[in-house]
Amino acid sequence: MLVFAHCKSHKFDVSPELLQIDNLMWLQPDSATHELSRFWANYNIDSTDAFNKHYFNLLVSEALFKGGYPQSNRKRLLKAVDYFDTTDCWLSARAHYMNGVGLKANDSIIEALGEYLHVLDIMDEHIPTPPHPRFMMLIHCRIGDLFSEQYMQEPAIVCYENALRYNDYGETNPLTRSYLLQDLGFQYDKLQKYDTARYYYNEALRFLPDTTDVLYPKVLFYLAMLDCTSGSDFEHGIVELKRLASQCSESNRDWRYVNIGLIYQEAGPVDSALVYFQKAFDTGINDAMKSFVAEFIYEIYENQGDTLKMTEFAKYLIEKPSNERVSMARVSTLNSMFQDYLTRHQERLQHQNRKRIIITVSIVLAIVLLMVSIIVKLINKKRTIENQKLQEEKERLQKGFEDSKRQQFETLQKRVKSIFKEKNNNSLPLIINEFKLVYLDILNNISKDYPNLSETEKNILILTLLNFRIKEEAVILNLSENTIMKYRSNLKKKVDFDQISSQIR
Repeated sequence: MLVFAHCKSHKFDVSPELLQIDNLMWLQPDSATHELSRFWANYNIDSTDAFNKHYFNLLVSEALFKGGYPQSNRKRLLKAVDYFDTTDCWLSARAHYMNGVGLKANDSIIEALGEYLHVLDIMDEHIPTPPHPRFMMLIHCRIGDLFSEQYMQEPAIVCYENALRYNDYGETNPLTRSYLLQDLGFQYDKLQKYDTARYYYNEALRFLPDTTDVLYPKVLFYLAMLDCTSGSDFEHGIVELKRLASQCSESNRDWRYVNIGLIYQEAGPVDSALVYFQKAFDTGINDAMKSFVAEFIYEIYENQGDTLKMTEFAKYLIEKPSNERVSMARVSTLNSMFQDYLTRHQERLQHQNRKRIIITVSIVLAIVLLMVSIIVKLINKKRTIENQKLQEEKERLQKGFEDSKRQQFETLQKRVKSIFKEKNNNSLPLIINEFKLVYLDILNNISKDYPNLSETEKNILILTLLNFRIKEEAVILNLSENTIMKYRSNLKKKVDFDQISSQIR
């Protein structure tokens, strides 16, 4: 069962009635056909816009197909094919598919396959993934049927496997799955890969939801045929074939008689083969079947030397010639067309994979670059925070050091001022000693950096650093104030007073 998605074209004013019919088409085909009749009665199709006119004719062809009727609107359908080729790729695929159905019904096998493969090209190139899996299942199944009828088992297997994959893509239809598994088993049966064929036949029975379905006796028949042709249990297979042949409908009985006859012809006895060929000939519902069987009967009578019977069937074969055997040239053409499609499909997949890889790599690179950018920003932010903390800690330590140095200087200054007040002009040794206790390194550096300083100059330098006034220095050193001023003036020329002062304050 196939459900066609609604037409989603935004270029045209699509009739909502046709959209509703489209939705019903494969869910309730009888209702869809009825609605198409009502639409025809209520609207003048030839006067409506081109899009809806061709859309209507496409739906009519699908309704005919679903109802098992021949395409009576071929000319209108072909116009729809040409129209949708330039307007809507999804409806174009459906129109080409229906054209392929019509061509196949008219035995235009090569042209039908060309249309089917064109549908796959359209779906591969223009329809986004997932590309309508139920439609894809149907088209692969139709191509598989075409190859199977031409005895091209290998490409048929590829198509049925694809159809099975699309059927399982979304919500699996067990009945459809059983039919596809049976189709696969039949292809392997024809290739004489009996173990694989038996596996698929049994899988078809396992997934079959209802044993009343016509597929059930059909698969049992194939399994019985396997018992005969593979030699695993010939007698049981023949008994089962006879039982199934006796129970099947008139429309299926003839080809089952043919298969039993073929087995007997292969394994003997030939008389038994003749019995079943004759039954198939007598019950044959079409000339193709009767002609096909007549050839085997003629061959048996020829080997037996029965001239009378030979003449009877020779006359029939002349009047009703059998269908010509599958043309090797046609098989070659079909196989070449399919291989060309597979090549195109593979190239498209490779292109899509390369594109997907490029996109994936681009996305990954973008993500990596974004992550690197974020990480760099985080690292820089962390580093900035850490540097800020380090700077704050440094400033805190520096401030603490400066506060400590200032407190140390202020404490020293208080002591030496106190010494000066107590000892007056006899306080110099004590003051110098207090300075040494705190700033011995500085005092040593002064002696090292300025070795030409006199002892008096060193004393005046120390007292000045300790913020003693000129008058106080004059008392401590027992010198005049003018003399102290001269010493200070000369010291400023010899010593970097500010640099030394910064070390102690």
